[in-house]
Amino acid sequence: MNVDVINAFLTEGMNAFQSMFGITATPNKPHLLEVGTGHQWEISGLLGITGHYKGIVAFRLHKILANKMLELSGLEFTPEEHDEFAVGLVSEFTNVISGHAVTAIKDYFLDISPPYTIIGHNHIIAWPKNYPVIAIPFTTPYGPFEVDVCFK
Repeated sequence: MNVDVINAFLTEGMNAFQSMFGITATPNKPHLLEVGTGHQWEISGLLGITGHYKGIVAFRLHKILANKMLELSGLEFTPEEHDEFAVGLVSEFTNVISGHAVTAIKDYFLDISPPYTIIGHNHIIAWPKNYPVIAIPFTTPYGPFEVDVCFK
């Protein structure tokens, strides 16, 4: 996988957290994700990539960070709407990171699908077989998150 693609998602993950929520996101060393093992994440925003590369991007985090993002977003909602708004915010944030990253690497002619969100402790993502998944971990004052990219 091209390092320009990975760097675009890394940079846009940091930029989006800062511009949308005023949260500093510090990247950690990217690594290959071990797909068959469990994970710590409670929410994953997913979208597909088509064009020069084809694959999946996942924005993965804990509910604590999602709740902080929702709090800092300025959105107004009732307590009954909280979970729905949190899921929607994760989907939209996934879309923002990916949209900006795709724009930054415009020479690769990429398009993104609408995002969707999976919730639940240790949920399963059926990653494409035979292609590596690169995990780009970040830390914030409110907890970690990860952007995972898998392209062929």
